[in-house]
Amino acid sequence: MKQLIRSIGLVTLAFTGAVHADAEGHALAGQAWPEQAPTPTLSAEFGFDIVPAPLFVLPNQDNEAYLMEDELSRGSAGSKPLRFAIPVAASMSIDDGQWLQVPGGRLWRVELLSYNATTARLHLTGINLPQGQQLRLSNPGFFDSVVGPIEGVGEFGNGSIWGMSLATNRTLIEWFVPHGQSVTDLPFTGVDYYHGYRKIWKLDELAEGGVAVGPCHLDPICFPTWANESNGTVRLIFGGFVCSGQLIATTAADETPYVSTANHCISTQAEANSCQFNFFYRRNTCASAATAAAGTNVTGGDLVRTHLNSDCTLLMERPTLPTTAYWVGWTSATVPTSTASTGLHHPDGSYQRISFGTKNANSFNCGSPTSNWSSLSWNSATQYGVTNTGVTEGGSSGSAIYRNSDKKMYGVLTCGASACSATAADDGYGRWDVAVNTSSTGFATSLAVGSDDAQEPNDSCAAARALTAGTYSALVVKRLDEDWYALPVPVGSTLTVSMTFTHANGDVDVQLFNACGGAVAVDRNANTNNESFTYVNNSASSTVYMRVYLGADTRNDYTLTFSTSIAVPGNDECTGATAIGNGTSAFNTTTATNSAVAIPASCDEGAGVAMNKDVWFRYTATCNGNARATTCGLAAFDTRLAVYPGSACPTAATAVTACDDNTAGCASGTSTVSWPVTTGSTWYIRVGSPSAASGSGSLTTSCAACLGDFVVDGQIDGSDLGVLLGGWGTAVTDISGDGNTDGTDLGVLLGAWGACP
Repeated sequence: MKQLIRSIGLVTLAFTGAVHADAEGHALAGQAWPEQAPTPTLSAEFGFDIVPAPLFVLPNQDNEAYLMEDELSRGSAGSKPLRFAIPVAASMSIDDGQWLQVPGGRLWRVELLSYNATTARLHLTGINLPQGQQLRLSNPGFFDSVVGPIEGVGEFGNGSIWGMSLATNRTLIEWFVPHGQSVTDLPFTGVDYYHGYRKIWKLDELAEGGVAVGPCHLDPICFPTWANESNGTVRLIFGGFVCSGQLIATTAADETPYVSTANHCISTQAEANSCQFNFFYRRNTCASAATAAAGTNVTGGDLVRTHLNSDCTLLMERPTLPTTAYWVGWTSATVPTSTASTGLHHPDGSYQRISFGTKNANSFNCGSPTSNWSSLSWNSATQYGVTNTGVTEGGSSGSAIYRNSDKKMYGVLTCGASACSATAADDGYGRWDVAVNTSSTGFATSLAVGSDDAQEPNDSCAAARALTAGTYSALVVKRLDEDWYALPVPVGSTLTVSMTFTHANGDVDVQLFNACGGAVAVDRNANTNNESFTYVNNSASSTVYMRVYLGADTRNDYTLTFSTSIAVPGNDECTGATAIGNGTSAFNTTTATNSAVAIPASCDEGAGVAMNKDVWFRYTATCNGNARATTCGLAAFDTRLAVYPGSACPTAATAVTACDDNTAGCASGTSTVSWPVTTGSTWYIRVGSPSAASGSGSLTTSCAACLGDFVVDGQIDGSDLGVLLGGWGTAVTDISGDGNTDGTDLGVLLGAWGACP
C-alpha cells in the first residue's frame, strides 16, 4: 500500500547530459483486430460444464486479523504495495479429483474453495506436462477467466503458472490426458490458493458495506478530457498484492505493450510473471449511484527494466491487449514547480479514480536522494471546476502523475500520507526523467522502440531473411512489423515447419508464397497454441517465402523450426519397381537416391560404372525375339540404362543382361539397350545417370520378333520400311546399333524381308 514517508540508503546515480525524446500518447493504429472468443473450460469443451467437479475445501482464514496486521504495518519503514490475499498451500493428490472419459482421452477436475475468501487465485508450480497433455485454470461463473491451454512447463519456461484473481472464492483445475498415456501423479508439485481477505472488487461500494474509500475521490468518467489516459490506466494484481500502473508509449509509437509502475510494487521477474493486468475497472456513468464495471483482465508479464533510485519499473504485458486501451505519453524533461497535474489510480484497490493537484517546489522524502521524488499537493487550487480535488491511497502506488498542459506522465507514485481525512498531506512521485535519463541503467533505450529479434530488418518479402534449416528462438512478430523469411526448399522436396508460441499472447498466423507478390501457397490461421505443417514444393522455384504476422494483439514471441526432406519416387528401389509393358513411361530422378547394386566393369564405356539417382521398372516381354528400352532423345540429361533378369531384385552377384551409357546419335548422352526375350519373361530396367545429373524424362519399351519388325506383326514388310524411312537420320529406328538410321539399317531390313524366323 502507499505508506508513510520512508528513507532508503541508496547510491545516487549520475545523469547523462542528454535528455531523451518524449513520447506522445496514442491509441491503436489503424483497424482493430477482430474480437476473439474467450477460451472455454475443458468441461465446457467436452460438454461436462453442468456436471459439478469434486470440491477441495481449504480452511477459513481470519480475515480481520490480516486486515489488522496491515493496519499495524502502515507506519513501518519502506513503501509497500497493498496486500489483499495470502497464499494457502493446498496439499492435494490425484485422488482428490475426478476422472471423466472424454473424446480423445480423459479429463481430471477439481474445484478449490475457501468459504470466507473474498477473492481466489491459483498458483501452480513444478508443472511438467508430457506431449499432448494440457492444463486449464479458471474461476467458475466467470466465462472469460480461463488461463491456458498450459502445455509443457508453461509459457514462462519455469513450471509456474498463475490463474486469475476474481471476486469469487472458487477456482477450478482441469487436466486433459490423451488416450494411451498412463498417469499416477499430478503433473505439478505445488498448489497455492491465494485467499482474499480484503475486498478489491467493489462494483457497488454503497451496496457493499458503505464507502470503502474516502468520500473525496472523483470518478474519471466525469472528466472526459482525461478519457484517453483513463483507458491507459491499469490495475496490477500480482501475487497477493495490488498496485496501479499505465500502458506507456514508446517514442516510436510502435504499440509495444509496456506498462510503467513502481519498483516497490514489482521489481522481479517472478512478480512480473504473476501480474494480472486489469483494464477499465471503473464507473461508466457520472452518477453517485452508478456501479463500476469489472473491465478486462489478462495475466502474465515480463520485467523489462527497474530503477530503484526513483522507484520506477517498466514491464511488458504478454497477453492480447484490449483494442480500446490507450498508450499514455510521457516526458523525460524536468517538470517545473507549480505545474498543474493529474493522477489516475486505483485507491485501496478499488475502481479507478482521478485526482487533481500541483507540483510543489520541494522534493519529497521517499528515499535518498530526496531530489529523485517530486512532491504533489492535492488541495492547492480548484481544477476542472472542482475544489474537492481527490487524493491517493494504498493501491494507488505506481500510478502516473501527468502535467495537464499536454497530458504527459512525469512520475509514478511511491509514498505519501494523503487521504480524504488528510487532504493537506502531500505525496511523493518517483521522477520519470531520472529513470529514463540515468546512464547505463535508464529506460531510454527500451522506450525508444520495443525490442525485436536478430533477424530484423525482415519486414517485407523483398527484405526476407534467408535462413538455413534449423531452430530459431526468441523471435518477435509485431502487428506493425511482420516477419518474412526466405527458406531453401528444393523442387520436389517437403518443407516441415514447427512454431511454438502462446496463442493467448497474440494470434500468430503464417502464409507461404513461391514468389514475392505471388499467390498464397499455404495459409495457416488456427486459433491455437503453436503451429506445424508440411508443404511439398512442386513449383519451379527452390525458394519459399514465409510470412509471419499477427491476427490479433500488438506483439508476440515465437520459436521457428524448419527442415526439408526429399520425397523419393515410389520406384526409387528395385522392390518398388513400376510394372510396365510396351509403350512410354515417364520418370523423374530429381529426388531419387543411389541404389546399392553396383554396375559391373563390363558396362564401362569410358565414363566409369557409377549409377546415380536411379529408378526402377519391371518389364514383361510380349514376344519371342528382342526387347528394346530407350531414353534416346527423351531426357535432357545424361542417362545410363541397365537390364537384369526379373526373377528377383538384383544383387551384387547378379549378372547384367544389357547396359548402355551414351548411345551414338542420342542427344544429351541418352541411351538405348536391346536384349533377347521370350514371351512372358520379366526384366528389371534401371534408369539412372553416370554423373550427378538428374531430371525428368521418358522410357520407351518395345518387343519385336526380329530386328526391323517395327510394327511387331512377325513380318518385315512395307509397314516396317515406312517406319524406318520416317526415322531416317535419327537413332529411333537404328537397327545396326551405330546410333543412326541410314543405308546400313536399310540393308539389314531388306535382307530380312519376309516372315520373322
